[in-house]
Amino acid sequence: MPQDKWSIDMQYWVQKLGGKMERVEESQFKKHPEIKEFLINKGFTRVMSETDHTEYKKPLKKRSMAKKVKQVAKKVTKKKK
Repeated sequence: MPQDKWSIDMQYWVQKLGGKMERVEESQFKKHPEIKEFLINKGFTRVMSETDHTEYKKPLKKRSMAKKVKQVAKKVTKKKK
């Protein structure tokens, strides 16, 4: 996903017991890595978004189009034999 100068990468952290939410920019974690430790120690867990409180999972990288084309080409040539 290309980033423009206006996009801000945000992380969302929820404290299950208190229902508190913290929003932290990615740049803050780079400048102050201790923030992450602080949140974890206070019982916060990272969630997908402000409205989706399921635990955060890294997005899967999609295969490049060239790899997909090669894979389909292999299947087609196998069927012809």
